[in-house]
Amino acid sequence: MLNFSKLKNYKCLIIYPPNQLMDIETPRPDGSLGPLYLASALEKIGIEVDVLDASVGSKEFTLEETFHRRIRQGNGLIRIGMNFNEIADYVQKNNYKIVAISSNFTPQTNMALKTAEAIKEKNNEIKIFAGGINARNLLNRFLKTGNFDGICLSEGEIIFPKMILAVINNYSLAKIPGTASVDKNGKIITNPVDQSCFPKTLDDLQMPKWDSLPFEKYEKIASPHGVNVNDRGAERYAPIMTSRGCPFKCAYCHISEEKNNSAIFGDIGSLRTHSIERVIKEIDYLISLKVKKLFFEDDSLLAHKDRVKTIFKKVRNKKLSIANVNGVNLVHFFNTKNRDGWINGKFDIDTEYLEILKDSGFDQIVFPVESASKRILKLYATNKVNLDRMNLFSLMKTMSDIGIQAPVNMMIGFPDETEQEINLSIDFAKKLMDYGAPYVTFFIPIPFPGSSLYNIAINGDYLNKDFDPDKMNWKNPVMKNTTVKPERLIEIRDRANKEVNTKEHLKKRLINSAGHRFAEQIN
Repeated sequence: MLNFSKLKNYKCLIIYPPNQLMDIETPRPDGSLGPLYLASALEKIGIEVDVLDASVGSKEFTLEETFHRRIRQGNGLIRIGMNFNEIADYVQKNNYKIVAISSNFTPQTNMALKTAEAIKEKNNEIKIFAGGINARNLLNRFLKTGNFDGICLSEGEIIFPKMILAVINNYSLAKIPGTASVDKNGKIITNPVDQSCFPKTLDDLQMPKWDSLPFEKYEKIASPHGVNVNDRGAERYAPIMTSRGCPFKCAYCHISEEKNNSAIFGDIGSLRTHSIERVIKEIDYLISLKVKKLFFEDDSLLAHKDRVKTIFKKVRNKKLSIANVNGVNLVHFFNTKNRDGWINGKFDIDTEYLEILKDSGFDQIVFPVESASKRILKLYATNKVNLDRMNLFSLMKTMSDIGIQAPVNMMIGFPDETEQEINLSIDFAKKLMDYGAPYVTFFIPIPFPGSSLYNIAINGDYLNKDFDPDKMNWKNPVMKNTTVKPERLIEIRDRANKEVNTKEHLKKRLINSAGHRFAEQIN
């Protein structure tokens, strides 16, 4: 029987680890929602919990000592934030007995591992756990270090409090569904998720603990998601999610394999939504925290159009600026059902929908074309962009005319993609710029652990099983034996950036990049 009375003797710290970046990447704080949901869930059962974004440091640290302190590491990457000994000292000084480390992004794997190592070296009695997409898909790497007492295998709001209660009461973690741990014989024990790991509805979850974010530091940095398209300068911003999951199963998606393996990971990828009332309540709470800009982190933000229209009509008078990060499927901007409205066999653009979004404060929406090759879209992107039916040039012009900035995401360098197919995407991107796109980002597909692309890469000898996670970056070709060789892909990508984007944008990227201060000059 789990005993809740011991909880008052335990303090928990949830850590966003320091960040390591390639020279050309734009530094930004973390502040993602997972740890904030987790903090609220722990507080609900009576555990005192704090959140530390190590990239900007605690209140005792200045930004000059953390975010603006760029350290070139032996791996060639630039580290920003608190160093590992400073984090360990902070944990010890504040008497935290439980530490949870967030690990969502594979290129940051070693930041999480080194954070845990430093804390354990300072005090081996501290219990350390990890969660996030990356941690659960690399659980063997994490647990074999000996520095982690358990890994959460899914969304953590229900699982992680049970993990802490089990540890406090000397109850076997292996008996908690949705966990991985090491037994006394050094064997890794995985207990798959079951229905007890998930809430019946998203509204059953506590609101994220936004008030634990270092808003003042974030405002000074003014780089929530890289280059600021609208040059608004410093303003208080926060992430929000109105839904979880996505109806598509793109091969490069970090959780695409989890969607195909519900026996272990549950129904994590299915599209689930908060009620409209809950969304408005969260937005009103953020306004009370003086937030001026919202970044929607949904994986499929604009699905269920009637619901979305209602939400943003209600938001219209709240004087917020709004942007999305990664959660748009372009098909949602079209009227796909009424054939009478189609023009020359193409879907009619839902201009009313776009105007509602703009009137509600949306000033930036990511435009994820992904590829101009129909074969690539079908093979790797679930056919979610129908180039025959969707006039994306007209859509871009409409969005631009309405006043919505739509930076384009394009992916080049899939394992069997030809140079001819890549050039189709580059030419398509050039034309989108002519129709109003502010800039185009060319991403190189990365076989992240947890994705179907990872299995394709391992089985097709495009990636070694002992791959270096430091290199798993969207801007870095990590696959070998691809149709277009990695060296050639870099040449094509760099040429495309210069040919497609404006000099002003490229200069802004360089000035804001992690390696700017290490560069001798800006061309």
